[in-house]
Amino acid sequence: KVITVQMISDDRGNRFEPAEVSAHRGDVIEFTVGVGVHNVHFLPDSNPGVANLPEASEMLQLPGQTFDVPVNFPAGRAYYFQCDPHAPLGMHGHLTVVGG
Repeated sequence: KVITVQMISDDRGNRFEPAEVSAHRGDVIEFTVGVGVHNVHFLPDSNPGVANLPEASEMLQLPGQTFDVPVNFPAGRAYYFQCDPHAPLGMHGHLTVVGG
């Protein structure tokens, strides 16, 4: 299953939509630029003890540009992600891996 998360900058601020995502192992999270310049980063410091986190994406600039993250994390916890330049403005979210 492919789950799309929009990355947006507008008069309501900078955000992931949705910011809270639930997925099963084997799903793919497709981060898609709606408006603005963004990246996706699963920080090791914010996800302690998790091996093989995806590398931070490059800066995505074009509407419709995507960055895919295969969900291969262990189930049972939420994984923090952020847009590096907009994290201080609240652009962060969580991926919860559910099921077996």
